Amino acid sequence: MKRFIPWVALFLILLSSIPFLLKSEDTSAAKFLGFIVVVAIVVALWYWRIQTRKISPRNQRVKLNVNDKYWLEENIPFYKTLGKDSKQIFADRVGIFIADVQITEVGRNITEKETCFYVACSAVIAFWGLPYWNYGDLREVLVYPSNFDIDNNLNKLGVVQGKVHHGGLMNNTMILSLPTLISGFQIGNDKKNVGIHEFAHLLDKSDGEIDGQPPMLGMEDRKAWITIVNAEISKIKNGKSSIPDYAATSHSEFFAVVVEYYKECPKLLRLKHPELFNAMEELFDNKMD
Repeated sequence: MKRFIPWVALFLILLSSIPFLLKSEDTSAAKFLGFIVVVAIVVALWYWRIQTRKISPRNQRVKLNVNDKYWLEENIPFYKTLGKDSKQIFADRVGIFIADVQITEVGRNITEKETCFYVACSAVIAFWGLPYWNYGDLREVLVYPSNFDIDNNLNKLGVVQGKVHHGGLMNNTMILSLPTLISGFQIGNDKKNVGIHEFAHLLDKSDGEIDGQPPMLGMEDRKAWITIVNAEISKIKNGKSSIPDYAATSHSEFFAVVVEYYKECPKLLRLKHPELFNAMEELFDNKMD
């Protein structure tokens, strides 16, 4: 902070001089001094940007090698469907995620590389097709060796498979059950993937609320979305929908479940629920392949 004091002092001196020049009707000098102030501000901002980068540089992207990409090909069905250019983009985003977000495998001293890949791929797939892919304030993903209970404790009777925290000390943390995380990728078209599901919640959270209303929609589009959601939830409750029943528990769960469905079985969603499919296409503008 001390290094910026001279700049602040310079701005104060220059700015305080302008009124005196205007009083003396020396408008040319006042204009010139105003120009100097603008230039000084630009230089100061440039200097501040350089110094900030030096203090907190962005983590270097983890570069995936040939073996890593082969692993993606064999274990991530979504990756396998992509074209050559998109596969490179996907691999780059996996590397960026692993560099930026801490992935902690509970019960192990060092997190397995495959675990990191499963988590990172979940994130990349959930945000794939968006004009941005910022994971907000997420700082750490805890990967538990099994399901857990509502209090985040490992428990033989625990049924929770994943959780995005909203507020509190763990606001920047996500928890995933490793067996469920892996099983989500073993069958690529079952409409079930807990990793994608939880990152869909994270996307929902990006406007400050996990409410099932996609943050990228305007007010009118949100009204149309809610109408579609209410109609689909009614069909689920009446047994007239191919969308998993869990989607009917709340609007937020509906959004996360449908993102799973859309990412894993887009053709089936288009066939069974064309209006909902079109809405998801508007959200995820997939024009990369």
